[in-house]
Amino acid sequence: MKKVSLLSIFIFLVLDPIFAVTYDNLYVVGNACSAGWNPDGALVMVQESENTFTWSGPLKKDNGNQERFKLLTARSWTTSLTCNLEKAGHQIITSGGEYDLYIKLETDGKPDNAFQVAETGIYTIEVNTSSMKMKCTKIADYEDPNLVFTKETFHSTSEGLLNYRKLEPPTIEKGKQYPLVIFLHGAGERGSDNESQLRYGSEMFTNPQNRKDYPAFVLFPQCPPSNFWPFESQPASYDATTFPIDYPTSTPTKLVKELIDSYLQMEEIDKDRIYILGISMGGMGTFDIACRYPETFAAAIPICGGVNVERLDNKVKNIYWRLFHGDADGVVPVNNSRQAYQKLTNIKADAEYIEVPGASHFVWDEVFKREDFLSWIFAKKRQSTGGSDIETSKTDTSLRCYCYKQMLYIDTNDQTPLKANVYTTSGALVHSSCYNSSSIVSPLTSLKPGIYIIEILQGEKRYHSKISL
Repeated sequence: MKKVSLLSIFIFLVLDPIFAVTYDNLYVVGNACSAGWNPDGALVMVQESENTFTWSGPLKKDNGNQERFKLLTARSWTTSLTCNLEKAGHQIITSGGEYDLYIKLETDGKPDNAFQVAETGIYTIEVNTSSMKMKCTKIADYEDPNLVFTKETFHSTSEGLLNYRKLEPPTIEKGKQYPLVIFLHGAGERGSDNESQLRYGSEMFTNPQNRKDYPAFVLFPQCPPSNFWPFESQPASYDATTFPIDYPTSTPTKLVKELIDSYLQMEEIDKDRIYILGISMGGMGTFDIACRYPETFAAAIPICGGVNVERLDNKVKNIYWRLFHGDADGVVPVNNSRQAYQKLTNIKADAEYIEVPGASHFVWDEVFKREDFLSWIFAKKRQSTGGSDIETSKTDTSLRCYCYKQMLYIDTNDQTPLKANVYTTSGALVHSSCYNSSSIVSPLTSLKPGIYIIEILQGEKRYHSKISL
């Protein structure tokens, strides 16, 4: 009898996983948090001591979409830590409560249960892997981005529709202007639901303190599932050295630019504080749209993105750049950002590159937690390029181009007949006027409100200008 007891103790101490296994990392996963159920996007916990891990962030209660979470020992389903596995049923936890953790193996056939919080909020999760206990404490209220960001659809003058989400300043004061932020999501958030694009980054802007400190108009457009921000379709490789240098503007980029131009008409928008940022595919899109329309943006923040560096020329040197990448990124090569930063440095752009040691492709989890992330962005103002609205090959001709009450006015001292073509910002010709005189007065009543490019032809001379209807 004594031998049996000693053997039982040996099996209990040596073979039981609770005592035999130690963890180098723990992760939070589930649609109650921003990670969703993709283990590759699981949120890393902070290891406070050998057996203690913590994580803080928003958790949503079950609103009918089965918002739940569990813990992973790696970014895979091989081993997870969750609630009681002896019967099916999810554990509803209350703030401050302590709960037992159980080891769930992917192949053990036991019920795949998870935790739920009783109310939405910002929580701190504390895990002790020695006692296999979890404590979950609500530390602040939380505004769900899906409830705060309004659902919008932009109707283009030529390219179709673009779904996007909009956040406005908490209070819009008369006569005051606010920054405009455009966030480009990654490839995993493409779709048509007008919701998935809020998965990453949106909580940063709905944070009540951030909304108070940095009131702004924030737009989250959604790329259609068959497209890719900088290209018409997904490229075969994410190595930016394989990206083309000169290629047509993609349909989603045209739509985003028209969307931005529509907001630039608003008196409430500070046109010197337009910011573009994006993650992964959106980081590539950030490079692309900043290269195409450098005069629009004060700052660009591509996170694990990429661009053919031959496109980074003097046109983009007046943008403030801040690049981020994880040196362990297994999806988008870290050399993309290293080479882009080197080229920006070579052209003497105001650029900063932050490479996060050990960080994977999901480096934005750490980037968005930086205390200086938003403060850096909102401190930037568009730098003067020294240019003018009308570009000419000669400067000895006096030419005026303007719009008043949907009438286009062009006049010049040169008596050569004029021709004017009106294009959308995506390049579609929508109006043409031809006069055998040195002035044009042409109605534009058939055009929708928006920003348009005017091409003025006079003999062999060509001029360009912008108008707003």
